[in-house]
Amino acid sequence: MRQSDREDEKVIRLFKQLPTIEDKRSMDEIYRNIKHGMYKKQKKPIFVPALTGIAGLLLFLLVFPLIFQQSPVDYFSSHSEVKESADSGGMMENSSAKMERGMNEADAEITMYKEDAIDNDTSLKTAVYEENTLENEVYTFGVVVSKDAIAIPVALMEHKSSDDDWLAQFQEVAKSFNVSEYGFSDFAPLLDAMELNEERNEAKVTISPENRLFFETNERQLTYIVQYLLQTQNINVVKFVNENEEPVELPHLGVVQDVEVKESLRKAYFLYPISKDSEYLVPADANPDSLADALTYMKTKPNDNYQSVIPDELTPEIVKEDTSDVTIKFNKQVELDQGDQLKNMQLIEGILLTAKEFGKAEVQFENIEPSQWESFQFDQPVKVPVAPNLIKR
Repeated sequence: MRQSDREDEKVIRLFKQLPTIEDKRSMDEIYRNIKHGMYKKQKKPIFVPALTGIAGLLLFLLVFPLIFQQSPVDYFSSHSEVKESADSGGMMENSSAKMERGMNEADAEITMYKEDAIDNDTSLKTAVYEENTLENEVYTFGVVVSKDAIAIPVALMEHKSSDDDWLAQFQEVAKSFNVSEYGFSDFAPLLDAMELNEERNEAKVTISPENRLFFETNERQLTYIVQYLLQTQNINVVKFVNENEEPVELPHLGVVQDVEVKESLRKAYFLYPISKDSEYLVPADANPDSLADALTYMKTKPNDNYQSVIPDELTPEIVKEDTSDVTIKFNKQVELDQGDQLKNMQLIEGILLTAKEFGKAEVQFENIEPSQWESFQFDQPVKVPVAPNLIKR
């Protein structure tokens, strides 16, 4: 005999030992007594039947947990109502499990989204790269840092527009850019004063009494502002005139000469810290004769505002150079995942931007680890940036 059968018989015997309670009165008599009791308060309530019922209930409660623990399946199989309750409970458990799995999957998706967003938002890269231009339009500007009167190149990105008038797009983006938030002077007057002659690949800037203050304030930086603005456009020269289409003069420059827009300025890049939380990679004024000379120059301190991005103990050397690509080897092993990660990024991007200024499209780095870092693949040539100093808004 199974253990569960023996336990069932034991329970039956225990139930049979309980005192028997019988009531031989007719239903009419019981009804009369109940009705009579509603109007007449009992002086001596009878406790015996109630106590007997309570004793039986207590005994059942004492025995029931033992049966439930030892053989729940056999016991409940003989009680249809309890089984239905168990089935219902099982359905609730299944539903709860499905709901929990769904919530876990949703949490996983949210977590992945957050991680992707964090990756995009916390990337150490400061420049614009080719992959950034697939769905976005890049707008390059020359801005002047108010406190130092230094012109630096910056870039903004917007979703691509169907408007072919790029100057109108530049003007619109410039007006939406809160330059004072970044410590820059307003450069919108230059764009408003500019007209294009696309057939001749020329731009004309009209200096009038209304905008003259802007040009007098920024005349020493005017050439750089124009270069950084038009370097990525198909414009070869910029002419400056007054409202009568005549040559125009400024206090320090005298007659403003035409500016030849160059695709490459052949300059070395340095770090320009404006504040503790605001740093930019900028080209210095000097014009090295070659990329090799520029790399050597990058280890110096050209002025009080600029800092080298190359550590003192490190020296980059050119081991192979072609027209459009170059191989640069460091004299010591560079561990990019060690130390200040932002400084490491400034080292790489400073060299890439300098190589771009000398007409290079790709740079192969040697003696550098790890082979993959911050989406760079150093086991293959690295493409130079499209533009420096992306303003992330």
